[in-house]
This record gives sequence, C-alpha cells and structure tokens, in this order.
Amino acid sequence: MKKNKFLVILCFVFYSLLYSCADEKQAQSRANANHGLELYERMCANCHQSDGSGFVKLYPPLKNADFLKNNPKALFGIIKYGMIGSIVVNGIEFNLAMPANPKLSDKEIDHIVEYVQIRFLSNSN
Repeated sequence: MKKNKFLVILCFVFYSLLYSCADEKQAQSRANANHGLELYERMCANCHQSDGSGFVKLYPPLKNADFLKNNPKALFGIIKYGMIGSIVVNGIEFNLAMPANPKLSDKEIDHIVEYVQIRFLSNSN
C-alpha cells in the first residue's frame, strides 16, 4: 500500500516538473517573440511593413514568404550580414540591397527571427 502511494506521489512530482518546464519554455518563447516584435517594429517594419507584406517591388514580403520557408536558417544571416543581389520571393524578383545590422546582438537577431517565424511563417497565417 505504501509502495503504491509512493509511486503515485512520484508520478505526480514527475508530471508536475515536466509540465512546469514546458510552461517555462513557452513563457520564455513568448517573451523572446515579444522582444522580437519590439525590435522588428524598430528595425524592420519600415521596409517590410508591420504586417510583413513588404513594399511594392522594393522590399520583399516576410508574410508567407516561400524563400524563408524553403531556407529557414537564412533569415539570421540576412539580418546580421545584409544581402546584395536578387532574391525571388513568392514568384517576384527583388534586387534592392538589404543593409547589415551590426549593432544587433546575436540574441536580438534570434528574437527577431523567432518573431518572424511565429507571426509571418507559421501555418496559422
């Protein structure tokens, strides 16, 4: 009988820890994305627009951008180092250079990338 109580308590503690870790990770992810939103609005929205739609044929859209969906790791490098040359996004060619962002830390860039992925590239768009 005592053994069964011990197992029940042990399972309860294990599941509590498991769910609290998941909740903590989700909370951290939300905090990162919120910081990413602030950075995006300050550093990116002027060209790519707050809704990620881009601007005419000058600045490519980020919302549902096939280029980013097909190259998920490219966004970090593009933000950090900039990009020169043409890029095709959703069937439209863009050829305006994007400047590098050397003042942003790697962590800040990670937060922008996380925000863009959640806001503009998730399947719920």
